[in-house]
Amino acid sequence: MDGSLARSLAVVRPEIASVLDSLTGREQPVSEVLGHDYERLMQLRLEVKSAIHEGTPRYLCAECFTSVYICRRRESRRFFFRHSKEDGRCSAITRGELSQEQINARKYNGAKESHLHQQMKRWLVESLQASGLFTDVHEEKRWSGSITGEWRKPDVVANLRGLKIAFEVQLSTTFLDVIAERRLFYLKEGGLLFWVFAAFDDDARRLTLDDVFYNNNQNAFIVSQDTRDCSVAEREFFLDCVWTEPLSPLAEPKLSRKRVSFGDLTLDRSGQRAFYFDYESARSQREADDAADRATWPSQFEEWFLEIAGRYTSLYDQEDALASFPEGVPVHWGDGEMLTDTPLRFYGGERRLPVAMLDAFYSAKHGRAVGINRKHFIEVAHYVAASYPHYLLWFRKALEVYGRGSLLREQDRSGSWAKRVKAYRQEMEIDPDKYAADQSHQLLFEFLFPELIPLPQWPGDASAFPRT
Repeated sequence: MDGSLARSLAVVRPEIASVLDSLTGREQPVSEVLGHDYERLMQLRLEVKSAIHEGTPRYLCAECFTSVYICRRRESRRFFFRHSKEDGRCSAITRGELSQEQINARKYNGAKESHLHQQMKRWLVESLQASGLFTDVHEEKRWSGSITGEWRKPDVVANLRGLKIAFEVQLSTTFLDVIAERRLFYLKEGGLLFWVFAAFDDDARRLTLDDVFYNNNQNAFIVSQDTRDCSVAEREFFLDCVWTEPLSPLAEPKLSRKRVSFGDLTLDRSGQRAFYFDYESARSQREADDAADRATWPSQFEEWFLEIAGRYTSLYDQEDALASFPEGVPVHWGDGEMLTDTPLRFYGGERRLPVAMLDAFYSAKHGRAVGINRKHFIEVAHYVAASYPHYLLWFRKALEVYGRGSLLREQDRSGSWAKRVKAYRQEMEIDPDKYAADQSHQLLFEFLFPELIPLPQWPGDASAFPRT
């Protein structure tokens, strides 16, 4: 199986395997377009469907150039592209006998007649009227578009200080086409579309709920008999709000819930959103805080390493040393796919770090022997050159960056270091493979010593022989 497909939210063998991006003219595999980010995909679904309704489709089938949109398999959390129209000219068959518009109309109109739908409209009207803030509250009143010439009949319409709001009841049968069409209509007409739910359970959520949720700053609003009673008693429009808060990448997202007043919501008419908790701002702040925290990890690690350096000849299975690892600096154990964006990890299941080379690099940084049983810094340089030829190019880069050339010359009273440099440079010309950089820990060294980037990889690299 293609690795990118395995990590994607795309179905394993899609009928439409690749699509054309109308913005760039580039053909892309569906696994790449759909990706693995569920939140982004929910937003892309609405964007793609809205573009079709506006007559400017974003993606086209790469074989027949028909516009396509994103659907999900009922039995799995996997997605695929479907033709907007299918007339037999394409080898990809993505539709049944009924058109999607026919299916949507049948289910949506059926939901309109349900007892629950009728109840929710009454609860909405009674809640809005009780608050005293809304005027012109009507159920099923025709909204004629002065801009588009079209019309819609929202479940409930009300006016809030000059802003006309269309309240639509979102049941499990509301389809993306309906969401996209109504969102575009109310945006063009200067109104605000406000979806309400009968329930919003994390364990039993449907895709149609997520289409609204992820395009509404991850907020959802519930109207019930209970919220209606609270609104009437308090003479204020109350709803139950459900939202998520940004957590660490490895944390399982959880829903938060609170009964809120409509007056506490942020109404974003241009974005056709209304929210209580500003998920996007919170996520941006979380990312900024995480970035600031990550910037301290190299110094935290260095402080820890210098403190334990020399206490152990090796960190292999030294539980006392590992137990003192800096709190808050994430570490991945084992050789699997990294779970965090930091390369601070132990390798091979033996809980080990490249201790000898960390000793050498910190020695170069501090101008003294760190962790190695040597008295003078020049002995560390000899040690690296003799025992770790695959790290010698990086070590020489460290000597230049940290300005250790003068220190080496001062300590090289016998001239042995100058002779060693001449010898290994000659040997590099004869056997360059011996001195090619060992890249197995490159991410770690670039993370801990960013001032050394770029690290030379081959004796012929321009930065392989600094002036030391």
